[in-house]
This record gives sequence, C-alpha cells and structure tokens, in this order.
Amino acid sequence: MTASTIRPCGIHDYSAIKSFDAFIGDRRIDMQQGSLLVATLESAVVGYAKVAHSEFMGWPLLSIVCVARSSRRQGIGRDLVEGARLAPQWLRLYTSTEASNTPMRNLLESCDAREIGFTDELNMSGEREMLFRLK
Repeated sequence: MTASTIRPCGIHDYSAIKSFDAFIGDRRIDMQQGSLLVATLESAVVGYAKVAHSEFMGWPLLSIVCVARSSRRQGIGRDLVEGARLAPQWLRLYTSTEASNTPMRNLLESCDAREIGFTDELNMSGEREMLFRLK
C-alpha cells in the first residue's frame, strides 16, 4: 500500500474533492470552517475526511471519510482516520456508522476504534447507528 499525505484542506482543493464527493452538502462551507483534511497521492487529492468540531454531545465527530473510487483499497481511508485521530487539537474524537456499513466498521477496527454503543432510529432508514471512540 502506498502511504498518502494527510494535510489540512484548502479552497484550492475544492474541484478535486467535488469530482469524487459522494456525500450531500457543499464542501466549501466545510473548508471555510476548517473541518476538512485531505489525502494526497503524488500531489493529487484522492480523499478527504470531515471532523465536525462539536457535533457529538459537544465533542468532535469524524463525520465523513470519502476516498475517490479509483484510489480505494490502498489504505487511504485508514490514513485519513489516523490523521484525524492523531490531530493534537482533539482531546477526544468520536465517529459513527450504520451497522450494515461493513467496510467502515472494518476500517475503524483496523484503527483500534473502540465501539461504545449504538442508537436505533436515528437515521431516516431506521438502521442501527454504531458509535465509536477514536481517541
């Protein structure tokens, strides 16, 4: 696996992120709030992670990990999670994922995330949401 470089996102990264972003919302707002990290391979942006500063009961929440389809299965998602987890500004860091999201659950397990609980009927689908502590 090729190690990616993790760095804070800049507005100049917007077009690259937009080309593979699978999530609802405008990343320019996230960029302005300073909540995005990007992963690069050979200077090309191939993934991003969003840490919402106080979205989980006042604690930061890793709310999105997105990797370009062409760059998946190369450890980039893990690099993004680790980059967020190791950021010195977070005393604690949490994340969540739907119970059926096996790829994300496997990724979190590989990053030593600790499952701390779940909630039902939080999502519109009614699917169980699994809660994890990363730091």
